Amino acid sequence: MISFLEGRLISAGTEAVVQVGGIGLQVQLSALAAELLPAVGQDVRLLTHLSVREDGWSLFGFLEPGEREMFRLLISVSGIGPKVAMNMLSRAPAARIAHFLASGDEKALAGLPGIGKKSAARLVVELGRRVPELPAGGMDSGIAAAAGPLDDALAVLAAMGLQSGAAENALRRARNEDEGLAADVERWVRAALRYI
Repeated sequence: MISFLEGRLISAGTEAVVQVGGIGLQVQLSALAAELLPAVGQDVRLLTHLSVREDGWSLFGFLEPGEREMFRLLISVSGIGPKVAMNMLSRAPAARIAHFLASGDEKALAGLPGIGKKSAARLVVELGRRVPELPAGGMDSGIAAAAGPLDDALAVLAAMGLQSGAAENALRRARNEDEGLAADVERWVRAALRYI
């Protein structure tokens, strides 16, 4: 199995290409992870999961161990394939999905792309007690730790008419610029609006 790859980023986005030696590898990323990639031409290190099917091989990439762990947990459930799992991680970070699973929040899970009421119920039943504590760091650090301020900031942005995925991504990008923002919801929201 390919555990990780490290090389120069040739093209960014959810279908990034990384040059490793003389080979360009296409790697599928969540939209949230794609936003955090370095600039094209810089070095990048991605954790990976190789999916082998009859119709082809696909390489999925992750910036954080927790995101890959959640991806693997999600695809262990019948009816949840790699594309659906990646779409879920594009809308909500791994720590947030773990919270939905552990708390049995089927409504929040059903709001994720590709997940209906039946799939949400199956995810809670099959994974609710198996959700590991995700390692802190990178994309999920600060977001999980600042759940109260995050919820407040998301509520403000939702009241402005923004979708939760876009709002959370903007908040994450603003926090990456200045980690102290999460302590002041008003400043955090103002900073996040620059990324929308």
